[in-house]
Amino acid sequence: MMPRVSRQESGAAVIKHGIYFDFPIDAYFDDPAPVPSLSQSIAKILIDRSPRHAWQCHPRLNPNFERDEKTKYDIGNVAHSLLIGRGKNICTIEAENWRTKADQDYRAKCAKDGKLCVLQKHFDRAEEMVAAARTQLDGAGYLTAFRDGYGSGEVMLAWKEGPTWFRSLVDWLPKDRLSSWDYKTTSLSCAPHAIADRPGEMGWDIQAAFHERGLDVLDPDNAGHRVFYFVAQEDHPPYALSIVEISESDLTLGRKKINMAIDVWRRCMAADCWPGYPPEVVLSRPRGWTETRWLEREAEYAEKVPVNVSLGG
Repeated sequence: MMPRVSRQESGAAVIKHGIYFDFPIDAYFDDPAPVPSLSQSIAKILIDRSPRHAWQCHPRLNPNFERDEKTKYDIGNVAHSLLIGRGKNICTIEAENWRTKADQDYRAKCAKDGKLCVLQKHFDRAEEMVAAARTQLDGAGYLTAFRDGYGSGEVMLAWKEGPTWFRSLVDWLPKDRLSSWDYKTTSLSCAPHAIADRPGEMGWDIQAAFHERGLDVLDPDNAGHRVFYFVAQEDHPPYALSIVEISESDLTLGRKKINMAIDVWRRCMAADCWPGYPPEVVLSRPRGWTETRWLEREAEYAEKVPVNVSLGG
């Protein structure tokens, strides 16, 4: 049986399992669950940092929480909205930068109105990125990815397991729900040889496993048959991209990481205790490749420098 699809009004609490289309994005990031919920981004922080860091970044736990609105993400945010067809309302301004007080005030006013104000040159660059992305996706045979009529953008998954609520946001969910797509923009290389191991480094394995977990609860008929794609695009010309399919090995690691994050989350929620780093002194250790490189250099040195040569002194 297919899960019931729900549409919520802004500010309404999620009170049951559901796949939510057209859910207000700001409401999603404010966490609309009945109790503070675990998202994939908070799970990453629990794994990579500490429970205290997760508390600090959670909109429902930290009473002084403020969302990060750094302008360095403008091009990526605009490209994301244009490709997916959802996201922040965007307005533009003709200026070289944000140095003037008047321009900063205008940006702040737009933000209060729920709009993202960006420099016109950055908007133009984002449009070029999206045009290049569509050309490359079509050329790779993915003609329906991020295309109207074939799926939906920024789909929210909300589900409950025992006392714990979860939420996840899928950039693009096709109508058949047999795959999910996420779009990443970066200044780093997206060449195939450089990006194959990035899922584990950037937490895409956790994100994919989180989507999988939610979809398997909400759409159990398709459990075990889904494929998870990440489209990674460079934010500078020629705006090259690579399409990454998350392997079963990465998904397995992602599932294990999520299980650990859930265990820590539940214990911290139950105790209302969010510790930071442990107070013990950390003993340094060389990375394997660092030690190997030095041993190679040491051996090379011994071979090339004659024992009877004076080194001065």
